[in-house]
Amino acid sequence: PLRLLPRGYGWLVRMGPDLVPYGIELAYFLAQPDMAELLATAPRLWNVLRPICRMFGIMPPETLPLPPPRPARRAPAGRPDPVRMLRLSDAAAAREYGPQGYRPPLFGR
Repeated sequence: PLRLLPRGYGWLVRMGPDLVPYGIELAYFLAQPDMAELLATAPRLWNVLRPICRMFGIMPPETLPLPPPRPARRAPAGRPDPVRMLRLSDAAAAREYGPQGYRPPLFGR
């Protein structure tokens, strides 16, 4: 997929140096004890604040919880069973194997 925005650490202040004061204000805001208390009671706010901190190049406070682990990828599906494929109708084959249906391998290839 095409990425329109940069994704590096601190990319926003590299593109617009006049945005540095806003990053400083955000860092000051996050360092306040009231904000630490709010983030402890509502950890979902980090889902919004984590990318903003990354854009500004701000190291978040120590109370930052780690992001949730990504789910494990599923194992790739095995090869289709040709015997079962012979029993499927065209509509069932399209549902199971896509619009092209099952195509057996050519001889010797």
